[in-house]
Amino acid sequence: MRSEIMTVSALVDLFRQELVPVYGKGEVEQFITLAFEDVLDYSKIDIFMNGQEAIPSGLVARFFEILENLKESKPIQYILGKTVFYGLPLQVNKNVLIPRSETEELIHWILQDDGKKPKTILDLGTGSGCIALALKDQIKSARVYGADISVAALNVAKNNALDNDLQVEFFQFDIISQESLGFMKFDLMVSNPPYVRISEKEWMEKNVLNHEPHPAIFVEEEDPLIFYRKIVDLAEGHLNKQGRLFFEINEAYGAEVLQLLKDRGFENVTLKKDFNGKDRMVRGLKN
Repeated sequence: MRSEIMTVSALVDLFRQELVPVYGKGEVEQFITLAFEDVLDYSKIDIFMNGQEAIPSGLVARFFEILENLKESKPIQYILGKTVFYGLPLQVNKNVLIPRSETEELIHWILQDDGKKPKTILDLGTGSGCIALALKDQIKSARVYGADISVAALNVAKNNALDNDLQVEFFQFDIISQESLGFMKFDLMVSNPPYVRISEKEWMEKNVLNHEPHPAIFVEEEDPLIFYRKIVDLAEGHLNKQGRLFFEINEAYGAEVLQLLKDRGFENVTLKKDFNGKDRMVRGLKN
């Protein structure tokens, strides 16, 4: 069957038949749209209007590859090797987390927040570079940096910067073991660090647990705030006066992260919920 010519409608029916029992109808319709956009550059309207069009066997094989990967719970973004974040097309692979809509909310909060437009920005734990690149795209005048411990992740981030023609300086840095950023100073520091406790694995979706990089997700049970403390340490030495520090957080530790910033002398410390009503973001101003 993989070598046969199939019509558009036959492939759509096959995707629905194979995947709806696993994912549900709504998500499968999204998969179909993304797959046809990737392989044939089809829109939803194109899929509807060209139902009887025959698809060459070589392209049918690509659709089957996508289908088989989806049946194995591989995220569609990894299958296609791409996603969109805050309007930017980004490469993604197994070395980086797939950017989430909650993190787009963090970007929106940063951009809407009162205060001077930052001249220098650091994204710690940059991964695909999504936060750094979105901020550079929206604040063209800023000098933006992105740091990550993973060389493989940094390579993805650098490729994304090139693809989007955005000048962001990426460098390797270990938040846990390195205590200084040298002479660097910033008006804004932001991080979406690992914050999922090991005990939360049992509630996670299989496609995340089996395919996304665990070092970028999980934190040790006995010290779930370690990344936040280390980043606050760095902010004390490298964030300019009146500079802003933003975090994405685990919903279970909103009060603790809030108190951490207050204890370290940050002002206007604010906890913000995401679109699901969960504690998800914290901001503090360095006095």
